[in-house]
Amino acid sequence: MITLDSPELKNISPEKLGELMIEAKKAYYNTGKPIMDDHTWDILEDTLRKKLPYHRIFTKVGSHHFNTGFDKKSHSMPMGSQNKINRLEDLIHYFELKKIPQNTEFVVQPKCDGISLEIIYKNGELVESITRGDGHIGDVITQNIVKMKKCVTKINENFSGAIRCEIVMLNDDFEKLNKLTQKNTPALSRSIDTPERVEGDGEGFYSNSRNAASGISQRLDGQYAEFCSLYAVDIFSPSYSFSTETEKINFLNQHGFTTVDNFLCQNFDQIEEIYQQFLNKNRGEYPFEIDGLVIKINDLQLQHQLGSKNNRPKGQVAYKFPSRSSQTRIINIDWQVGPMGTITPVAQVDPIEISGAIITFASLANYDLIKEKNINIDDIVEIQRRGDVIPHVEQVITKINSGHISAPIKCPSCHTPLIHENKFLKCPNISKCSAQILGSLRLFCDTLEIKGISDKTIAKLYQLNLIKLPGDFYRLQVSDFENIAGLGNKSGSNIVREIQAKKTLTLKQILDAAIIPNFSSQRIIQIINAGFDTPEKILSLTVSQLEALPGIKITLAEKIYQGIQSRRDFIQSILNNVTIHQSKILNHESKIFGKNFAITGTLSIPRKSLEEKIISLGGKLASSVTSNTDYLITNEIESDSSKFVNAKKFGTQIISEVEFSQLAE
Repeated sequence: MITLDSPELKNISPEKLGELMIEAKKAYYNTGKPIMDDHTWDILEDTLRKKLPYHRIFTKVGSHHFNTGFDKKSHSMPMGSQNKINRLEDLIHYFELKKIPQNTEFVVQPKCDGISLEIIYKNGELVESITRGDGHIGDVITQNIVKMKKCVTKINENFSGAIRCEIVMLNDDFEKLNKLTQKNTPALSRSIDTPERVEGDGEGFYSNSRNAASGISQRLDGQYAEFCSLYAVDIFSPSYSFSTETEKINFLNQHGFTTVDNFLCQNFDQIEEIYQQFLNKNRGEYPFEIDGLVIKINDLQLQHQLGSKNNRPKGQVAYKFPSRSSQTRIINIDWQVGPMGTITPVAQVDPIEISGAIITFASLANYDLIKEKNINIDDIVEIQRRGDVIPHVEQVITKINSGHISAPIKCPSCHTPLIHENKFLKCPNISKCSAQILGSLRLFCDTLEIKGISDKTIAKLYQLNLIKLPGDFYRLQVSDFENIAGLGNKSGSNIVREIQAKKTLTLKQILDAAIIPNFSSQRIIQIINAGFDTPEKILSLTVSQLEALPGIKITLAEKIYQGIQSRRDFIQSILNNVTIHQSKILNHESKIFGKNFAITGTLSIPRKSLEEKIISLGGKLASSVTSNTDYLITNEIESDSSKFVNAKKFGTQIISEVEFSQLAE
């Protein structure tokens, strides 16, 4: 099975890629032995379309010359496939390009991960069943179809025409089939050393239900056909006239055919709601495999006017689910501006599912990593969720475009020339760059845990000139939220109440909330405890005063000084609107002050709370245990963690949460 990391794709030319994909299409449509998985096909098709948009594969589906052992016959109804998209913005763009009316309705149906089939009826009797083949000519497999579940062999009235169906295998039937084929297969052929069974040869078991349905439907002996089911999705008859997709569905249901679920939608928001519901819940509960939704314009006259291209109807589109894979394609690289001016590259990728999460963006950390891994747009990459949280681009699997993407020269937000700071790109325009200001305003709310105010709301308030500095939040009134979409008096009242509840702050909270570059919480506590315990003293700090403090060398002293100067307006705006709560000066003789702490294992309280308590009492935090660590806090009696092992090695005192609380009294 060819996947994105297969050796044959390494450095493959566009011409050879096209020929390989033609062979994969032949196998997909005309045999029960696919050679390429769907996710790989979708990404390579997009890649080839960019490199060789006029390749013959885009007008060719399968090959009717392929010898399957069945008779061949031309189709009487359209049997093309749908164009594919996998994001809401692409769905909207797809239909906007068609310039359809604003009030257009859509029929939404689950997309069967099955085999397309045309069943021909004459005077109410089933006479022939033809596989999709190349979209024009397919195999006549009637002998197998009549054995399948939900097959309608006779229609009550004198119907002549064609019904398009999907051959699928229900999950329950797939399980039964595998048990049966495993039972009838010699143990040697089921060895774990066998990489994969050959579909359709009657030995072993099937790797997935789609391949099983494909292989069984085209068996010459018809064996196991009873494990397959038919679902009707379309109808064509010169004797009947339908004006909407809904009318077609009603006709099929009334005449004994089983159809997939269908939903009538008035707009794209309704479509997306259904998509998310299927993606997050219904997909896993559906009786057979589905790989997306089919979106059809309900008005058949409008569909007819739009026509088709390369046997693909323009009035329909397949909205695919993300593949369950760790490999995907980089669509674009966004350069995001952080609240401290750091420019971070983020890869926008074809959606994939990893560990139950849908991944559409992955971190690239910094520009040095892009150069080191030689990353460019359209490259096939491996994605991993480090710690099952943040997705990162780990490596390039297949190079599509030579070299790596160039870094921006100017800030994407304010267009100020960027500077290099170690391995990072930075925008130096901290006081006027809107991206940095918005990021800092968001962090102000996060730091003070002001709930109910989203990034979008902050951006809107900023655009309306209601907030420019953190202190402006305290002057907001409920009426300011009335003209913001999605908000009103109730939301405004809640937000204003949350903000006003944060009007009494300690000096440390004020400095934390001002988001001062290079001024960490631990350094803030150190400097306050060193006697710089008023706003006036903090704002008047000099480089020499900072350098005189333990652990602060000239470079860090200069950075802290510059950070405070760059945030003077931020700090002052907060001071002008709050009351300072005079927190207790730390006792330098306490058992916590100046001690080094590490934490490991499960706690009874959030780790952040314990860390803040250590810092507030003048202790220091370490991410690992070394010979300089004084205490390891853990509730474990024994542990294999590196911190626990090192604590025993270095003779570090191991204490529990309870013992730490006693120490802190």
